[in-house]
Amino acid sequence: MYRTVEDARAGLMGAYGLARAAVCDNDRHWIYGDLRAINGAGGDFRSVNRLDMKSIADNNLQATFPVVQALSNWRRFYAVINAANIFLERAPGIVESDKRYLPQDLKLDVAHARFLRAFMYFYMVRIWGDVPFIISSHDGQFENKPRENQQKILAFAESELLLSAPDLPVAYNKNQPEQTRTPYYTIEEEMAKKHTVYAVLAHVYAWQGKYAESAKWAKWVLDNMSLAEMGNERMFFMNVDQTRQMFRGEFGNNQYNIIAGFSHMFLNAESGTSGFMEELTLAAPYVINKSLPAIYVPKDSILSIFSQENDARFGIDKITSTPTSDRYFGVFDRPFPVFTKVFIIRDNNPPLNTINGAGSDGSMTQYASSIVFTRPEEVALLLAEARAVLGDVVGATGLLNARRINRGLLAYDQTKDGSLIDAIFLERRKELMGEGWRWYDLIRYKKIKNNDPAFNALIQNGGIYWPIAKSLLTQNSLLTQTTYWNR
Repeated sequence: MYRTVEDARAGLMGAYGLARAAVCDNDRHWIYGDLRAINGAGGDFRSVNRLDMKSIADNNLQATFPVVQALSNWRRFYAVINAANIFLERAPGIVESDKRYLPQDLKLDVAHARFLRAFMYFYMVRIWGDVPFIISSHDGQFENKPRENQQKILAFAESELLLSAPDLPVAYNKNQPEQTRTPYYTIEEEMAKKHTVYAVLAHVYAWQGKYAESAKWAKWVLDNMSLAEMGNERMFFMNVDQTRQMFRGEFGNNQYNIIAGFSHMFLNAESGTSGFMEELTLAAPYVINKSLPAIYVPKDSILSIFSQENDARFGIDKITSTPTSDRYFGVFDRPFPVFTKVFIIRDNNPPLNTINGAGSDGSMTQYASSIVFTRPEEVALLLAEARAVLGDVVGATGLLNARRINRGLLAYDQTKDGSLIDAIFLERRKELMGEGWRWYDLIRYKKIKNNDPAFNALIQNGGIYWPIAKSLLTQNSLLTQTTYWNR
């Protein structure tokens, strides 16, 4: 392999495929971000009757359930890193062996590989903290490595992201100086762009509390959402219905608002029965033969979170005492409301009288929602967070108010809404529910507020991280368990 331009294409697409598999496997993205809680703080979702989901919601992360054990294993993330390492080592030789593979093609592909490797390291650091640091394939000899300090790994991720961004285009429309080759079919529209890299970089800095740098790159993303050279790939702030449509990631311009993420297109036969938010959250009457969802948001939590009047996402009509919409939650009259914000399904055997033409009898249900790591609304709220921490109250309030008003709410009022930081994180909680952010937002929030000694202790002794799988500890004698879990 790595002799022809086709080999380069296969190697890079393979790395992207491994990255999507890593975050989909066992519904990792949502379970890590939306389900885990400690002492009632954290994910908004709770288990209905699955004991493995309950163990995660209860922070019992050393339970012997297969799903819990699988989620403690980082192998899938290192598969991506290994694929990127191999590509970075071998692809340069293709320029000599296949004259069709031009130096500028290599430059662009190297930027993609660097981005994927840096993104996976950041993703793992949020989950496990210190992790092994591997930036060479070692010719397939997988030698044991100890855990490396996460600050070193994050510094590496910063460097790689800053190196990759200049060599990536702002859009894949065949008119950008960074992209001179024939596009890699339609998949290139979903690959990293400058906006992708800078949005991830903003989060790398925010995770470390480097909010001046975080604000710089989040602002770049927002300032450059609608460049003329982006053409149809321009981004925009969405209304609440467009947000649901964005998860389809297939038709219309809403798909370009996925700044970083992975789609599953029906058109490309990428739908499936597992690895999707809907697998956990949908149930009857949306999937007819599934009586209960695996996880749900309790009613008291919903009413507490969405307590402000005229919220377009969810609210209760004062006269009828019924929900004003099903954009976020359906069948609210039942004990377990169904989370309907992410709702992209297809069934080859649909029942009669389907709901909005999208029901399923549950026998052949196929899900196809995109995994959205970040989008314009998320970046705007991250910038508001950064500006609030930096003392720019006017700038932070302006960003927050734009998002609130877009969702039907009144402007921020400190008397009614509490501190600015609290209001920003509440808006993130509502806007990003079901998108894998809640746990990581809680950690940043607790670090900013610094008024919860119990949670601060969790941060200090590694309680915010997942334990390392026993199988990894057995395989690699150089690994040590996180202090909190070494009990």
